[in-house]
Amino acid sequence: MAIKKQEVNVHGIFQNTAEFFEQFRGKIIPSHDIKQTDFKDKKVAVIGADQHTVTHLELISQSAQFIKVFQITPHFVLPNTERGLQKLINHPLVIKNRRLFNSRVKSLLALRYLDSQVQDAWTRRQLTPNVAAANKVFLKSDSYYTALQKENCKLITWPVVKISADAVQSMEGIEHLVDIIITTY
Repeated sequence: MAIKKQEVNVHGIFQNTAEFFEQFRGKIIPSHDIKQTDFKDKKVAVIGADQHTVTHLELISQSAQFIKVFQITPHFVLPNTERGLQKLINHPLVIKNRRLFNSRVKSLLALRYLDSQVQDAWTRRQLTPNVAAANKVFLKSDSYYTALQKENCKLITWPVVKISADAVQSMEGIEHLVDIIITTY
């Protein structure tokens, strides 16, 4: 018994795949096209996270009216520059052997970085990834947490229910009106 695509969109659980964005009438851009897009005075939704969205969130926040980051799952974020890494670790042996870091050490460094960048305890809790997860995703950015804390940026941790013609609806029942959706599928 085959399920029609339309039925999946209306009645199924949201998946971060192309089929669930078909009803949206605004602009949909893949995350790798962020640098080529003009966000001036636009209402932007970022669904999910990948290296492009984490790296360029600060750039988007400089011109967008507002940004809503729909977090599917928290990720480990490490500083991108040596300068950022130096702030986290001061021991010369760790710096010398940084290429030998295993997943556990990277996880601890990412958590320390999160603690140093996000002052609000509730926001920090929402951004804390599962240390016990088997498949950890490590992303790099020096400005991601700063951008998330700007006045025109909001982290949404409620699951996405559906994408309508002009909005992203989250599970708490709010329809977030947006002009542009940045996809990470």
